[in-house]
Amino acid sequence: MKRISFFFVAFLFSFPIFAAQNIDFVDIGELDRTIVFDIRYATPNNFTGKIIYPAARCLLRRDAAIRLLNVQEKLEKKGYRLIVFDCYRPLSVQKRFWEIMPDERYVADPSKGSRHNRGAAVDVSLADAEGKPLPMPTEYDDFSEKANRGYKGASPEALKNSAILETAMKEEGFEPFPTEWWHFDAPGWDQYPVSDFPLKRAAGCED
Repeated sequence: MKRISFFFVAFLFSFPIFAAQNIDFVDIGELDRTIVFDIRYATPNNFTGKIIYPAARCLLRRDAAIRLLNVQEKLEKKGYRLIVFDCYRPLSVQKRFWEIMPDERYVADPSKGSRHNRGAAVDVSLADAEGKPLPMPTEYDDFSEKANRGYKGASPEALKNSAILETAMKEEGFEPFPTEWWHFDAPGWDQYPVSDFPLKRAAGCED
């Protein structure tokens, strides 16, 4: 079974998922396995060159999670799938990133907290129906003007795919981040508190 039933999802979303201090977070990977998960910071394939996360999980606030599941469902009907690179990010990780790249165009100042630290932002891309990544303007975490949404120098195919992704995300209320084609904020992101609980393996997963 690739996707959990509607009734189970409705039941799941009617209750808190984590302990009180981490309330209102859900694990997307446990709700929809048709999404392609490429959690880069759980691998060395990221701008730090190191494994940062102890587990490849996508945790999001409940409202953001519902919106992302809706995006995936709509894209599937058009022959596409979402690729997810990053979701909730602990504040402690944000501090490490800021030490490496202290530039607010690409990394939020940890003294303010980022959208990711609030569990209300996602880094995503587009794949075909088989899960194969489609061409996009740049690679993920490209800290250059080529990653800007207004950059028109990418290939026509990449620009088309980026536009398809952006349209699908905006239809569910996500706000595109100007300097990163992959980054989208859930509406009301600034109303959530910053969190720093660690990412851990899901229950039942082997170490």
